[in-house]
Amino acid sequence: MNTSQTQSLKSFDVIEYVPLNHLKPHPRNEAIYGRNENLTDLMEAIALKGYVRPLLIKTDGTIISGHRRWRTLLALGWEKAPVQVCHFESEDEELFILIAENRQRQQTTVQKIREGMIVEPLARKLRNCYAFQTTPRTSDSEITVSSQNPQHSSMENFPLARFNLNLNGKQMQLTENIVAAIVGLGCGRTYRKGRVAIQAADLLHIDEPKLAEVWLEMMNQQSIDAGYQLAKIPEEKRKMILDAIATGAAKTPKQAKILLKAQTIFNFIDMKAEPDSQSPTSAENQSLTDKPDDIKTTQQECTPAIGTWVIIKIPLVPKERIPQRKWNGFWGRITAVGMTVKVDMGSEILSLLLSDVEVIENPQPDFCQVAERILRLQRFDTVHEFGKMILNRMQKRLSWDAATLTYLDAVEQIELAHRAIEQAF
Repeated sequence: MNTSQTQSLKSFDVIEYVPLNHLKPHPRNEAIYGRNENLTDLMEAIALKGYVRPLLIKTDGTIISGHRRWRTLLALGWEKAPVQVCHFESEDEELFILIAENRQRQQTTVQKIREGMIVEPLARKLRNCYAFQTTPRTSDSEITVSSQNPQHSSMENFPLARFNLNLNGKQMQLTENIVAAIVGLGCGRTYRKGRVAIQAADLLHIDEPKLAEVWLEMMNQQSIDAGYQLAKIPEEKRKMILDAIATGAAKTPKQAKILLKAQTIFNFIDMKAEPDSQSPTSAENQSLTDKPDDIKTTQQECTPAIGTWVIIKIPLVPKERIPQRKWNGFWGRITAVGMTVKVDMGSEILSLLLSDVEVIENPQPDFCQVAERILRLQRFDTVHEFGKMILNRMQKRLSWDAATLTYLDAVEQIELAHRAIEQAF
């Protein structure tokens, strides 16, 4: 690359064509924007037009603007790319332009916050520069000292024209406000919350990368505040909430907290329950992996009849049946038999192989009556989240104690009340 053709930042008009393998990504770009961005739309556009907008690079081939274009051209098999070589007066200026040139792209919330973390030192200098410019001076000597301040002189002609900060004097006194204005996050408080959440998520990524990814995606899909509130709770509880979201048991931290609360209540019930070997409901609150002697399960060798109660036991191997595997360990009732069996789970009907179900032999009448009530309630979309947690817990057991049945009565009464109100109106 001919460095003699290097242009200043304000007048880089010469377009050169350089081999793609002479270019390299900026080390900060991946930290902000990641590496797995979808290039399909850009590939189609470039392939159709046969033209690509020049990349902005440094004299050593480091890309400042055009990382997606560079990767797209590599994928399309191009040998050279049009570039404009630019010289930067400082690293601050270089990073600022890297952020500025990406303002046109659609960015996630996490990317904006990471941009802010990169430009925060620059924003601090801008704040200090503004303070020097607006502070009243009482003597010529003070004016001379302030004007000779290295930070003031380096920022005096900084290319802020690429952004319209729209900040008043009071707002310019806070670094976070300047950061938020540069990256488009609204206000300094929003950026500060996001920074706290991302720093905590990055720390979690060291030991639990999958949970950290769930955390960051939650901030993209929900809100910065949701991620911030998660950062404020104890680490172990935070991991439990993220794990509940990662496994699909909950969609939001609020739902996960309800699930954990329900789990605590049921654990308390389990601790208080005392087995009675003489009762048909001995070993109350037992799970399906530890069944009472009077309720047996077996892998059915012949086709079960309609109305048979079965437990879902889908193997973990077939990926095509992943949506159905969430029902593993739940019981349901067969409603149709053919090449496959249809199993009513309450909220949906599953079509399963015979090998995916385990028949409950000789279920007690009490079990059948309660199971019918549970399936009926599972069909209602209006059941409260906590009620759903109770129903799901009961649908993984073959017997229940008095306290659990009381919870079921409460859920049923609330739902009946809802139905009565709907009919009245």
